[in-house]
Formats: sequence, structure tokens, C-alpha cells
Amino acid sequence: MRRLAVIHHRHQDWVPALREAEPRLDIQGWHPSQAPDAAWLREAEGLFTWRIPEGLLAGMPRLAWVQNSGAGVDHLVGHPGIPPEVPITRADGQFGLWMARYVVGHLLAGPLRMEACREAQARAQWSPKLLPEDLTGRVALVVGFGRIGRQIGRALRELGLAVHGFVQTPRPDPEFALHGVGDLAGLMPEARLLVLCAPLTPATRGLVDARLLAQAGPDLLLINVGRGEQVVIPDLLAALDAGRPAGAVLDVFPTEPLPADAPLWAHPRVTVTPHHSGPSTPRAMIPDLLDNLRRFAEGRPIVGAVDRARGY
Repeated sequence: MRRLAVIHHRHQDWVPALREAEPRLDIQGWHPSQAPDAAWLREAEGLFTWRIPEGLLAGMPRLAWVQNSGAGVDHLVGHPGIPPEVPITRADGQFGLWMARYVVGHLLAGPLRMEACREAQARAQWSPKLLPEDLTGRVALVVGFGRIGRQIGRALRELGLAVHGFVQTPRPDPEFALHGVGDLAGLMPEARLLVLCAPLTPATRGLVDARLLAQAGPDLLLINVGRGEQVVIPDLLAALDAGRPAGAVLDVFPTEPLPADAPLWAHPRVTVTPHHSGPSTPRAMIPDLLDNLRRFAEGRPIVGAVDRARGY
């Protein structure tokens, strides 16, 4: 029976779910802060994890597969402890649906005048002039257009926005206009919404910097559900103080948890959320893992490994 080690802060949820999905595996789990059973770990060939604790891989000489507990693998593809022949796989479960809801919710809060209506309600004041903003035809830019970005794009299109997707290599698409990331600045002046949901790569690291933000219109809303390193935070704060963009909703940060003294917490034009736009739940993600769990149990090759050179 092959062994799969689960090193995860919610191992108590994942271990029973993975055992139920593939009972032919010996699956044991520990919190990243715990010391696992070293003797058991030495014989384990599979690892299910998010962040790999320091020194863990040195105790796994038989490692043959790493399954990430989320979609982004930038923290794994360059990990020196993972041999190049060991496949790394990812899973995004229903992140597209989760993140589409997140983006739509935060986008609509402003146009629907929710805060102003709450304030009027507190005063028992009927305010017929609090009309919603018409988003019909307004431009939405979605950077990263895989399964997650496409789901976000579809949701925004249903709201009446004109959606443009941005990818590393432009390609024909039957649903949406797809552009190269290098073309982003040209569409920024007319954009009402900029959504980041791309993997972290050399092309997207620091993408939203002073130069790009200088092209933003005064009503642009930035929403980042991708990676924190894609936004240069000092540049964003300076741009917000200058009035462009109008605001930013940030779910990911270069350092997590976000330090208590970070200026983002108190900025009036920033909404901070605790990396919850796409929660990793067994119910949503087990279907993505099932094929490889069965392959692993049967000693067959793992499929769908990420391209380490591309970073996703």
C-alpha cells in the first residue's frame, strides 16, 4: 500500500476525505507546525501540501509525487528539495465559481450604492437620487484566462460588461477577445475593472506598477485574487493617494498573513480580505484529484504535471 503524506493546516479535513476517495492508499496527516512520524514519512512516496515546512523533504527519500492543495504553484516549482523528475500537480476545484462570486460581489458594492443606502437607512431617509451606476458596456480586463479567469469573465459578461482577457500568448477564442499581457496598458484608460487571477510568473511579477497605474482611469477598481507579488504595493498606494485608481480589493499579499503594521489595512480606498476568494475544500477539489489518486495507488504515471519552466 503506497503512502501519501498530508502536510496541511486543515489535515483533519483532508485526510478522511482523501481516504474515502482512494481507500487503497495509506494516508497520514500532520499540521505544518507538527513533527511527523519520521519512520513512516521515510517510506512515503506522495505528498499533499501547500507550504512545505523546512527540512521536510530531506526525510522523504522516496518522494515521487507532489500534489498542491491549490491552484498556484509558484512556491513549489522552484523548490530546491523537489527533484526535477518528481511531478507537481495542481488543483483549482471550483475556484472559478468562488472567485467569480468574489469579484462580482466587490464590484457591485459600489455601483449599487450599498454603503450610501445603509447610511440613508440609519437616518430613516428615503433617497431616490441614490441611483445605481449603469455598468452596461463598461470595460473589464481579466489578466489570466484559464479556467478561473474564464469563469470570472463569463460572470462579468452576464452583468453587461465588455470583457477582455489577457494571456501569455494570444490565441483565437470563440467567446472573448484575448490579448497578450504586454497589451494591457493600452486598454487601461477605458477600463472600469481590472482583475488579476494569473499565476505568478516572470511576466506577471510586479505587473501592476507605477507605469501601468499611470494609465488608470479615475473610476477603475483593481481586484487581485491572483498573487500578491503581481502588484507593487508602494506604487499602488501612491496611485490611490493620487486618485487613480478609485480603489483596490486585495485578497492576496506578498507576505501572508498581512502584517498588522501594513499601511493597506488603514487605507480608505483599499479592501483587505484574508485570502478567502477561493477556499480549498475537499468537496470542491477531490474531483480534480481523483484520477491521480487512483493512478498513484495503482503505480501508474501521474498526469497533468505543471510545466516548471512556465511556472504553471
